Amino acid sequence: MDHPTTPVSNPARISRWAWLLFPLLALAFAAVTTAIRARRIDYVSDFAGGPASAAPWQPRMVVPGQHNESFEWMDQTRQMFMNREWRVRYIDYENALGGREVYAASPYRWWLGFLALCRHWVARAHLGPSIEWAAMYADPLLLLLAFGLATVVFVARRFGFLAAGLASVALATLFPFASGFTPGVPDDNGLAQACIIWSVLPILAGAGAQGPGSSGSARRWLLAGGITGGVGLWISVSRELPILLGIGLGALLAAGISRRAARAGAAAGGAALPWRVWGLAGGVTCLAAYLLEFFPSHMGNWEFRAVHPIFGLAWLGGAELLARATTLIAAGRSPVTFRGVAGWAFGAAAFLALPAAMGIGHNFALLSIELPTMRLSLLPGGAAAPNLWAWLLQNGFTAQVWATLLPLLIVIPSGILLLPRMAPAALRVPVALALGPVVVAVALAVRQINWWNGADAALLVLLVSAAGALRAAPRPRLAAWLSAVFAAAILLPGVFQLWPPGAGTSNAITETEVVGLVERDLAYSLAKRVGSAGAVVLAPPNVTATLYYYSGLKGLATFGWEDRDGFQAAVRIVSSTTPEEAQELIGLHGVTHIIIPSWDPFMDAYAQIGEGQVAGTFLERLHQWNLPRWLRPVTYLVPVIPGFEGQTVTILEVVDEQDDATALGRTAVYLVDIGRLDLAQKAGEALRRFPADLGALVARAQVEVACGEGDDFAKSADLLVRRIATGADRDLQWDQRVGLAIVLVQAHRLDLALPRLKACLAEIDEEKLRATSTILLYRLQVLRKALKLEISDPALRSLSLDLLPPDLRSRVE
Repeated sequence: MDHPTTPVSNPARISRWAWLLFPLLALAFAAVTTAIRARRIDYVSDFAGGPASAAPWQPRMVVPGQHNESFEWMDQTRQMFMNREWRVRYIDYENALGGREVYAASPYRWWLGFLALCRHWVARAHLGPSIEWAAMYADPLLLLLAFGLATVVFVARRFGFLAAGLASVALATLFPFASGFTPGVPDDNGLAQACIIWSVLPILAGAGAQGPGSSGSARRWLLAGGITGGVGLWISVSRELPILLGIGLGALLAAGISRRAARAGAAAGGAALPWRVWGLAGGVTCLAAYLLEFFPSHMGNWEFRAVHPIFGLAWLGGAELLARATTLIAAGRSPVTFRGVAGWAFGAAAFLALPAAMGIGHNFALLSIELPTMRLSLLPGGAAAPNLWAWLLQNGFTAQVWATLLPLLIVIPSGILLLPRMAPAALRVPVALALGPVVVAVALAVRQINWWNGADAALLVLLVSAAGALRAAPRPRLAAWLSAVFAAAILLPGVFQLWPPGAGTSNAITETEVVGLVERDLAYSLAKRVGSAGAVVLAPPNVTATLYYYSGLKGLATFGWEDRDGFQAAVRIVSSTTPEEAQELIGLHGVTHIIIPSWDPFMDAYAQIGEGQVAGTFLERLHQWNLPRWLRPVTYLVPVIPGFEGQTVTILEVVDEQDDATALGRTAVYLVDIGRLDLAQKAGEALRRFPADLGALVARAQVEVACGEGDDFAKSADLLVRRIATGADRDLQWDQRVGLAIVLVQAHRLDLALPRLKACLAEIDEEKLRATSTILLYRLQVLRKALKLEISDPALRSLSLDLLPPDLRSRVE
């Protein structure tokens, strides 16, 4: 039975119902902001009609803020259902042909899958939209129900109603912490923050429960803290490991504070806590999580960014050292014995096993700074910088900076409470314990701004412990109201950061939303082009993730740290110094398409990573349209969206080697299609080097029409008429013959164009349709409709229309 040192009643002697208002207000704020953001995501995803009514169903949700890592969670949850596997340990859609291992922990995928199944069963919905619904509400539900409610109830019972009220408000408004539970951006970051809080709270409860006959209670609480800390390591090693070190630091501080009380026999906690139980529980949980994730076929990997038994061993050693150190601090001195020396030696050896293994294996990736660590929050428009100093130099003291830094003021009153006579030692010990994780988390947040989420989680626990200590304040009513005002002052800036801009009422589409819509349309369009044959794309990492989620197109590189091989392959291809080297690497990795969007500069980053500059690389040749003969440009028309004018996507298909005239002719026609008439004109001039090639003459005539060169076009048309009179066009490829028919119509030679057009329609098949440029296919449809010709096969007729963008399709249907 628990014997807390102080009663659990309301510290301010105010009606408990008054403090209940705080959780209700926090719940209302979180629910309203979630509803506004979810409605906005639905609006953007359905923009211009969207694909919602398409059959069969297609993925449609546009993730706000271009946090394309969220697609990974939805992709892997979808794979979990498709393959009927409860663990996802391998995927083949990144680092295509080779695939890659998956080390991300399973619990968050299970949470997404559970919610998707609930909607699937209740609403009788397809699993696809059910997964998107789960992705929309997984994190808000985690905050509101599975995590927030349990935390507030627990804090109310163990630390009082003032602490519960402040904790509820902090959960909903602490910035950037609360942004980790943003709707529509599925990520295990929020679950990791929940584990941080729950790995510390039980230990504080155990420290507060110290007293005569309470050893069993403290043991149970530290057992619970070890288990939740082990789960935290399972979810995210990089998040939880520093917090465990911070708990050790807090325990040493608590032992020092309680030293005098412990010598006097008072129940001060801290030094007497059963740290070995905590270490054993954490170590066993680590081992169980490792077996659950990797047994039997994936064991033996020494990857320290995922849970591993060595963390449990180091935890056991650290707990042994902590137990002995806190006892030594409390006792002052202890006799030197063989058993004591052996205990110290075992603890040190086990604790140092982790850094030793990292050093031996040169596996320090756990400490590396990666792109996700440079983002402050999951909200659209959130700050991004390598560290705090760079962020301040970049933006200055903005409202977002103040909302992030102000919660640090919680440390000041907490530090005051640690002073003698400010509170009983039993109440000061939990504050000291909670201060350790804050010190470690803030130190990391200075180095990586993404760690401000972890710092906020630690500060929230410190706020709870400090509010609990106010139960012994001389004037509890005044102390309670002052603490509420203080908390409101430091949390209010976060409210403004978390409130959706424009409250979701604006219909204007932002730039990041436009990019999401365009990339979705690109995925749909390219999937139609390649058909069942599929594709392997070399593209910027964000675009690679988007293409697979929306259309199942595999790719090489993403920002996932597990995709090292795919990323390195992309760097090697783009930074190749010769086309021959690039071609060999492209063939080795099965790349079928190269995609260069104008709004995403990461293709240049590939070249700079490989060669230090773009100049002299394979990518520079592509930028200059100096294409090798095994690349063929594919027309893609970017949807017309206000604010996104002038953006383009270059799609290059890997094909069999073409002759120079054919390759240059197709490039010239492509440049006409995308409106680059200046480059098209230069390509048309270059085509004069092939006077005997009929395909080159057809392409040159198309360029002359587009550029308004009437006299030159008339000469080219006359030459074409003379050449085809001898049957020279029989050797042209299908798309070139369609181009010839269109040129003849433009030259007012319908008598020559009509039989050739009929022959093209008679020979049409799926492969020819998919290989034809969008503009050429549209013009073919216009002529077919004007001349009342039909494609005999209904499936091919439908495909010929489906390959056109909606605005062009509507003109010829």
